[in-house]
Amino acid sequence: MIDSFALLLSHGLMLVAAWRLFGRRELDQEGDAATGPMTSRARSGIGRRRDDA
Repeated sequence: MIDSFALLLSHGLMLVAAWRLFGRRELDQEGDAATGPMTSRARSGIGRRRDDA
């Protein structure tokens, strides 16, 4: 028998992920992907390793 808690937890987490994904403003904008928020992160160096500088 399938555990109801595991089923509820997995579907609940998928629902939260979909809710957050569809609530993003970037999904409503068309155009060049380089104009998104990732360019500001790339310019600031967030996520870059030290030897990549």
